[in-house]
Amino acid sequence: MALEFGRLKHSEIRQAAELATRAFDDYEYFTNWFPAKMERNAVQFALIWHEYKTNFGPAKYLVARQDGKLVAVAQLNPPNYRKPSDFRYLLHGWLRVYKAGDRKAIDDWLKMDAAAGRPCHDYQKTGPEIWYASSLTVDPEAQGTGIGTRFLEYWEQYIRERGGRQLVFFTNSRKNLDFYLKRGYEVFDEREFEYKGKTMGSWSLRKKL
Repeated sequence: MALEFGRLKHSEIRQAAELATRAFDDYEYFTNWFPAKMERNAVQFALIWHEYKTNFGPAKYLVARQDGKLVAVAQLNPPNYRKPSDFRYLLHGWLRVYKAGDRKAIDDWLKMDAAAGRPCHDYQKTGPEIWYASSLTVDPEAQGTGIGTRFLEYWEQYIRERGGRQLVFFTNSRKNLDFYLKRGYEVFDEREFEYKGKTMGSWSLRKKL
């Protein structure tokens, strides 16, 4: 089956958000905050879809397509990336996120998400050639086929071709942590987040490209 890599099209944003929602469904990153599947899926999709819509342009969205179908998507923030203003988020319908689930749980999740990403954001500020991967997902149906490895190699090359020399991101999955460690990434920050009696690990990773 033909596998192609490229940039996400604006018309594919919703499809990419649906893919990411499927990929993140059983992650502690969401299950600890939203244990009920129906609410979790609604919140996941709302968060991801509005994030993608708001950042389309400022961020770089790379995808893998197999026979024309999206099977992987990554959001990469270049060194000159600036987070969109609250007003821009509002223009892209961010308030609808709160209609998807419990407001307090969503606010608690957003605080955790900001804290989990802080080590990478702080590290990115230490050099002009450091990129940050905000979202990395492979469709569950395509996992275990080698697509993840080839996709990773693609966006590492994409970054190098644009002058990038390092890539940073974080993961909360031990399985994914092992995947990245085997591919040359190293942990530079490790912490835990506790929510309603459940604990989740968070590992910040970096690699020189």
